Amino acid sequence: MPLTKFFKKIASPDVVAQLNKPTTVLLVDDQPEVAEVTQDLLRAKGYTVVAKSSAAAALDALATNPDIDIVVSDIVMPGELGGADIAEFAKEMAGLRTILISGFPHHQITIDSLGKYDVVLKPFLIEELDDHIQAALARD
Repeated sequence: MPLTKFFKKIASPDVVAQLNKPTTVLLVDDQPEVAEVTQDLLRAKGYTVVAKSSAAAALDALATNPDIDIVVSDIVMPGELGGADIAEFAKEMAGLRTILISGFPHHQITIDSLGKYDVVLKPFLIEELDDHIQAALARD
């Protein structure tokens, strides 16, 4: 019998419910078309997705939604705050990992993020993003 199945037999109902809960991804992208496609693909992979279109809305979601397990955020966004700011807030305030995505590999903000954060360049296959999410969650 697999260990997870055995654990579910001996664990309390609350623990079993937590084990069966899908991973919730906070997806932050200011481009509606990209966000919609990425959201649909993540849901097809079994994730629950909370989508936001700005850094401010993402920070609000992180402060008020305890169900978020991981953040996937665009790096370059309009306004004063961007993906790196979201990543720092997610780590410091909520203890969450962040995967940054970017369609601008030569943008200075993207270059500065390489090596400091987990970065996936657009266009990406959903399997690549899923692999990064799973790896980040496994490090917790």
